[in-house]
Amino acid sequence: MGTTSTLLRACYVKGARLARTASVKTGLLGRLDRSYHAKPRGVLAHWRTLYAIHDVDDLVNLDIPWWTYGAIDAVEERLESLKGSARVFEFGSGASTVWLGRRSAEVFSVEHDGSFADVMRRVLEEADLVDSVNLIEVRPTTTPDPRVLSGRPGEDELDFAGYADAVAQVGGQFDVICVDGRARVACALASLDYLAPGGVLVWDDSQRPRYSDGIRRTKLKVKRFRGFAPSLPYPRETALLTHR
Repeated sequence: MGTTSTLLRACYVKGARLARTASVKTGLLGRLDRSYHAKPRGVLAHWRTLYAIHDVDDLVNLDIPWWTYGAIDAVEERLESLKGSARVFEFGSGASTVWLGRRSAEVFSVEHDGSFADVMRRVLEEADLVDSVNLIEVRPTTTPDPRVLSGRPGEDELDFAGYADAVAQVGGQFDVICVDGRARVACALASLDYLAPGGVLVWDDSQRPRYSDGIRRTKLKVKRFRGFAPSLPYPRETALLTHR
């Protein structure tokens, strides 16, 4: 099943790339860009995002994170209520890092992949966010007896204990904590002492069965936002967890 899903995803990404190239030549991309900026939650706007699959630069240009639309709107409302003063921690960097950085006073984003961390350093510099966004690179260690598993096939000897502990190393209270990288259960549980009163823990892909027990173990109030997300042609889910 995993191999089939990976193959289908690769085919979709390749197809989106080819479609984007064709849309540039026909002028369709320009029309979709205008539709996106005029009505960001419209059908044509979502169609535009389909060309941005696994393209951090394009998602940054669209100024949108890779969560479900309902969750994006709820988090944005929370950030707006803090009037730019929010302190944010993020497990797993990407377009969301820039989106959060543009709306917060301080962002700490931990990334496990060295190559993608290099990409994000460039992206953050181009977005003029290097002073307010702190990119933390914490690679997993290889060991036959890992303490914190990533939860992904083929990574059984990678230990993400240091990655999950990054929130404790930074310390302090966070208004928003995003769990969207490896070892999500461990990262969420490690974050509980650092979620500020009134804070929001964003758990992406919360529909996955392997996360259900971890979500329950947080003992936080859960609000699930199921629906479409940027760059994907099918629905998924992002959950927002808050103190009871």
